[in-house]
Amino acid sequence: MFFKRNLVYTALSHADYFKISQAFSKEGIFYKVKNKRLKNSSLPLPENDMLSSGIQVPAIYEFYVNQKDQFKAEKILSSISI
Repeated sequence: MFFKRNLVYTALSHADYFKISQAFSKEGIFYKVKNKRLKNSSLPLPENDMLSSGIQVPAIYEFYVNQKDQFKAEKILSSISI
């Protein structure tokens, strides 16, 4: 079954990623995440925010939800501190 997914939030840190994914999972919202890097960044996206050298690595996570869950997802996003 195909359905349209809508972008509801773009997280710019791993901490925000975990807050949002936990909130959506808790409320039973099915979501997909696209992990991106900045276009000019040649650095890989590691598991954490910093490389061993101490360089901050940009992390960009786009959260997509089904159209029918968009309002509920936006309501959840407005209730958590990000």
